[in-house]
Amino acid sequence: MNQVWERFMTVKGYLLEGIFANKLDTYHVNKELVLHSVEPLLYIRKNNSSDIKYWKIDWTEDNTGEDILLLKEQETPEPIEYELIDNPLQKHVIMGSSFSVQHNLIKKVIGYGFKDIHSEILSSIVLELDDLFISIKTGPVIEIRITNKEPKGLGDMIFST
Repeated sequence: MNQVWERFMTVKGYLLEGIFANKLDTYHVNKELVLHSVEPLLYIRKNNSSDIKYWKIDWTEDNTGEDILLLKEQETPEPIEYELIDNPLQKHVIMGSSFSVQHNLIKKVIGYGFKDIHSEILSSIVLELDDLFISIKTGPVIEIRITNKEPKGLGDMIFST
């Protein structure tokens, strides 16, 4: 298994505090919320702790035209504008657009993509919360779907917690 993916599997049991972006378009489609952004950021925090992670979500395309999901764990919410604050449970005030859910405990993390003889390519991530699923699908515009049903058709399962 790719070591980078192992790091992202460690957020099981953390809280999803929010989804941020400089511009976050939000739609309601067939009982689902759909968010579109060019470079969204997930704000993840360990319960009752100052252990904070930011996941910058990006994409690239391989030489065959397949979209690849890139996840970068970072200490600050860059490239979104922010200010430092002195609070044990929050280190930054983030100035961008935001979206959050009430019951935000991450129960499971699943990575999807495609496999060939030589590699496994990540194209989607699903975060299972208490009563919601948040799927993140790669492309020039990142699509984030919030639904109460487990997403289907995201490709081969690459990893699961």
